[in-house]
Amino acid sequence: MTLLSPADFAERAGCTEAQLSALRGLGILGGDGSGHDAGDVNRVRLALSLEAAGIALPDLAEAIRAGLLSLDFTGQLMFEPVALTGIASENGIAGLGLPVDVVRRMRSAMGLSELEPGAPLREDDRELLQLIAAARAAGLSDDSLARVLRVFGQSARRTVEAMRDLFRSQVEEPMLAAGAGSGAMLASTAALRLQLQRLGFRALHLLQRRMLEDAVFDNVATRIQEALPARPAGVGATSAGFTVVFADLTGYTMLTHRVGDAEAAEQAATFEAIGYETALIAGGRFIKSLGDGILLQFGDAATALDTSFRLRDHATILALPPLRIGLATGSVVPRDGDIFGRTVNLAARAAAEAAADEVLACDATVEQMPAVRRPSYRFTAREPSTLKGFPAPTTLYAVSRA
Repeated sequence: MTLLSPADFAERAGCTEAQLSALRGLGILGGDGSGHDAGDVNRVRLALSLEAAGIALPDLAEAIRAGLLSLDFTGQLMFEPVALTGIASENGIAGLGLPVDVVRRMRSAMGLSELEPGAPLREDDRELLQLIAAARAAGLSDDSLARVLRVFGQSARRTVEAMRDLFRSQVEEPMLAAGAGSGAMLASTAALRLQLQRLGFRALHLLQRRMLEDAVFDNVATRIQEALPARPAGVGATSAGFTVVFADLTGYTMLTHRVGDAEAAEQAATFEAIGYETALIAGGRFIKSLGDGILLQFGDAATALDTSFRLRDHATILALPPLRIGLATGSVVPRDGDIFGRTVNLAARAAAEAAADEVLACDATVEQMPAVRRPSYRFTAREPSTLKGFPAPTTLYAVSRA
């Protein structure tokens, strides 16, 4: 067992020593404060991310005491855990002589979120920056580097999502169907998760490992949200929740065959650019690009819906392929500039169900629309359907301008 000083442990976990003390006081983190097990870094990062999502730490601690869940498995969350470096992101970028706009473009091409100023760099983020700097020094143009990184990112994400879905369908879902609670299931499958990760990903590189960690964290955060008791209305940081928008270009694969990879990539880049600008103007957040899709976050449903239609109008004006847009409202789990959880998954599933030029929203999004804004839109309920990853039938609403 590797023990770290409180200062070193806090640096790796990306928090303060005061936060560690609070977690110890609640019983979420063990020990007397003199030293910390390096394996508990993920426990702290997961607990603080859930707090940021609106789950109060006392509620989490009470659920642990009541036996609804345990965080002991977090030491086995990843077979090669990634630590933070203690280097601020802007300092790491400046030290390599990389322009900020180039870093933003390359990370977007890979499907990674933008680095936040002042936030400590992850070890893998620092090495990826070093690789980008080395590739540019070797003479690769930014356009060619962005194209190959986009291919790397899309391939890596498809790989880890296939692994995640296999684990869910073959390991987790059968246990849940047999009556196991989410907390017990997460604890009992931890060792198997590690074994399968080693078999599937030992030979893969840093970007693939990062994508795997994102997918695992998303799944764990979702299961813990399911395991916790429902909170009364008004309890928590976000009672109404955020509205997440997932939008992608329809028929992108066919587009590459029709106009070629280079032109298709340019259209995807144009789509990303208008998504970024449209979200910012509306006061929302551009979370990340996913090749031919984008993920946005807004503080309320009305702004998210207005922006979705503006985005669709811009795409039409620029002669881009038709968009498919999905909206979902609820809590999200923020982590490393990205967002995870059931709300994000539902927005992606809604977009996948949408037809070309169609906007689909979940019932929570429709319910959050202010009465004064409802006359601007028509909401037509579809027949409830079972979406991938959601056990109960879900009702989606086709939204159109009134």
